[in-house]
Amino acid sequence: MNYTYKKHYMDRHYKKDMKDKNRFQILALLAASCLLVACGHQDASHDDKSKNETETAKIEEETLEEDTETIETETLETETSETETSEEDEAAKRAAYYDQYEKYLDFISSKTKDQLETEIDEESDKLYQDFLAGKAKAVYDKKGDLGQYICLSEVLEAGQSYTLTEMEEKLVAEGQYSEGWLYEITEVSYIDAGLDGNYELHCAIGASEFNLTLIVKNIGGKLKLCFAGDSWSRCETNVYYNGEMDSYGSGGAVNHGGNHGFIDADGNFHFWYYFWEDGYEPGDNRELDYCGHYISDNMYMWLESFSFEREDGQNYYFFTLEDEEREEVPEDKKDPKDPYKLAKEALEAEGLTVVTEEDYKDMINMQRMKIGFTDDLYQYGDELKPEPYW
Repeated sequence: MNYTYKKHYMDRHYKKDMKDKNRFQILALLAASCLLVACGHQDASHDDKSKNETETAKIEEETLEEDTETIETETLETETSETETSEEDEAAKRAAYYDQYEKYLDFISSKTKDQLETEIDEESDKLYQDFLAGKAKAVYDKKGDLGQYICLSEVLEAGQSYTLTEMEEKLVAEGQYSEGWLYEITEVSYIDAGLDGNYELHCAIGASEFNLTLIVKNIGGKLKLCFAGDSWSRCETNVYYNGEMDSYGSGGAVNHGGNHGFIDADGNFHFWYYFWEDGYEPGDNRELDYCGHYISDNMYMWLESFSFEREDGQNYYFFTLEDEEREEVPEDKKDPKDPYKLAKEALEAEGLTVVTEEDYKDMINMQRMKIGFTDDLYQYGDELKPEPYW
């Protein structure tokens, strides 16, 4: 019992006890008074007796009404206090969660030189600074290029070496980049891909409303462009300290998704999986359907798809259903008309490969291990990750 609730609880019962005590004292006095009248004034008139009884009943009624009003008021105050306390607790939990999550993100993100545990070796540091200055060249690895708008693959040749200045010049000289965008370095930090103690350069290049993220590694005295990804108002690409990367973009209010992968200690990029979700709402008749296949009334569906190939790979699907309050609808396997059963049949009728959410988690984990993204790397920083408070 929290202090505020306990205080109101005790006050309410204390006041009630005092009211009861006063009421009983009044009744006792009245009873004694009536007894004296009966013993000392046997000749009292019938009218006086009736008058005393009427006054006694009136006092009792007023006392009971006062008690009832007081208890109702105090109960409302207690309930209001409980609600306020609950909201305060919820706000405190929410604030603590996001505060801890910020600490977690800071820990797993790329770091500045001052934040590194050990110094960057002299050779790597010089190569990285020369690359940023447009002097040192880096070999372009197309495998690690995930750009969608700033596409180095359109202007660079795999296996060839380029300075940062040459990359920029080629981008603005051809195709959709010929508008002469202004390129500038907006961030310089470092990661430890593979957590082997050898640092890679992480830099961000601003280009109009877009942002180009590059990862460069010193391999035997030569630089390699291990990764390239872009960000804009509807998509963000992140590379974390352990070499993991993800991108998350929006195609609309109910369409989201992106890519996941990691860079190993040798500077090789490994694609992990692609994920996308689409939201489906009921039509004007309040019926939810998929490609004309009826599922249920007054429901919403989130259809999740994933693939282990960047292009033209096998897609797998799983889904969840929600009611009008956007609460997840439980599955009833015993009901032949269960919406989950009808939804699965509707998706399969359109040729989709449907799996369960548990299957999805297992398949994602197996693929992670297959590409060498081990638990030690994947779980980096998990000790700081807060548990959801809801």
